[in-house]
Amino acid sequence: MELAYGNKDNKRMNKAKVITVTSGKGGVGKSSTATNLALSLSALDNKVCIFDADASLANINILLGIQPKFTLQHLLNGEKTLSDITIKGPRGLNIIPGATGIAEYAHLSAQQKSILLTALDRLQQQYDYLIIDTAAGIGDDVLDFVKASQFSIIIITPEPTSLTDSFSLLKVLKRENYQQRAHVLVNMAMDYRSGQSIYKRFEAAVTKYINADISYLGYVQADETMISSVSLQCPAVLLNPDAEASKCFETIAKSIESRFKEQQTTSFSDFWRQLNPAQAPLLSESKINNTLSDDSASTEQAQEMDFSQATAFCINQLSNNEISEQQRAEFLKAIEVHLELDQQVETTGSATRDLYQHLEQNNFPKGEIRELINTLEQVYQQRYSSSLYSAESASLRLLAQFNPEQDSLRYIHAQIASSFKRQFSSEIVPFSEQLDVFIEANELSQTSFDNVVAKLLSAYQQKFSSHYPTQADKDLASAKQSISALKQQQQKLNLQLKKTEKLLAEKTAVLDKIQQLLPSTAPVTAELNG
Repeated sequence: MELAYGNKDNKRMNKAKVITVTSGKGGVGKSSTATNLALSLSALDNKVCIFDADASLANINILLGIQPKFTLQHLLNGEKTLSDITIKGPRGLNIIPGATGIAEYAHLSAQQKSILLTALDRLQQQYDYLIIDTAAGIGDDVLDFVKASQFSIIIITPEPTSLTDSFSLLKVLKRENYQQRAHVLVNMAMDYRSGQSIYKRFEAAVTKYINADISYLGYVQADETMISSVSLQCPAVLLNPDAEASKCFETIAKSIESRFKEQQTTSFSDFWRQLNPAQAPLLSESKINNTLSDDSASTEQAQEMDFSQATAFCINQLSNNEISEQQRAEFLKAIEVHLELDQQVETTGSATRDLYQHLEQNNFPKGEIRELINTLEQVYQQRYSSSLYSAESASLRLLAQFNPEQDSLRYIHAQIASSFKRQFSSEIVPFSEQLDVFIEANELSQTSFDNVVAKLLSAYQQKFSSHYPTQADKDLASAKQSISALKQQQQKLNLQLKKTEKLLAEKTAVLDKIQQLLPSTAPVTAELNG
């Protein structure tokens, strides 16, 4: 049977908004985006659960540094309950690990299907947001998750293969009568303008060739925090909330909140209840019937069929000359848009496409690939008189390459600091600021401070060949100066004392001489008394 996958007719109302995060290819940061987005929605006072639905690469627990004891398979086997397998994460986030069961939904027993659907219903009742991290590509499980959810996010990056694979995903969804709007998020963009440019290029191809309903959700800026968060097993919004990428996730979360405001939600599990497990959905190609139905005989043969069946039928008719020239021309005109798309959407020219295919299909040695890249960079430099990479992008490439090697990162840091000093005649980070950061670190002990002080005093002694003047040294020097001044004053007083003593001696000698010169008065006195 064919379903109109709009999910608009379900009457069961639920609490949680279901958001599916997917991509046309792997390696575009899908799981990292889902995790950071879930944490950003949690920061807005929402109850959020992230559902790891990637059957081949369950990455959510790895990105969060969590080791799950149980997965969805334990729930489906009746060994554990939903609460048993749910992992508590940061910011109140809950994680359902290893969703391999849904990927194999058609092969589950009736009891397992009942357990799964009950679990999905319960999750939708318990949370405000249910984030589904799907596998990459256009597998049936990925398509089903996108069709069942109320809000789908497709991750693209500046890489040509990411754009073409995401285009293929939208094309398949369009063929399967997917009627909802897909929201496109540009990851690894250099800045706001770059994100807008990448999306507009992607939107132009989508609008021209498949006319799918898409909208721009936002961008995530490439920065060191996003690169480091994977190896450190700590999402960017937790590792550095002030980083540009973290601010981008905060903006996207607020945008989703505003788009979902007062919007009624429908049952996520009802989609699987509608499916007939014994029959996979057919890809409708009804336009082929209209193109080839020139008479009643051809109409009877051109019954509803999937794309591969329709292709085989048309090739057979053409090879046997069983259709007229007019029908042949109408057929070629009908598929012309698809032929044009296949030739143009992936690259801007056949030479570039051939180069991509050649590189992918042949095992090039490392040296030859490096030589090819260097040659292309030189050609770009000579032709356009500008560097292929900006300073920011070159730095990001270096940091990503040397991330595991501390010595390499220290060397790069030293070279950047040296270049900054030569160009601007100042330190890239003043020593005083570094010392302030060290002093303000609460976790440092008294021993650490003592060691730093000892090293600074030793360095001062070696550089200036003198002892560092402490406050005690300054007080001692001041005391010495005071003592010296007192000594000088004492010497002056001693000199004055000696002069005074000399003068007194001279006065005494003069008086003695005067006394000797005066006549004696003793006989006269005696006579008068007698």
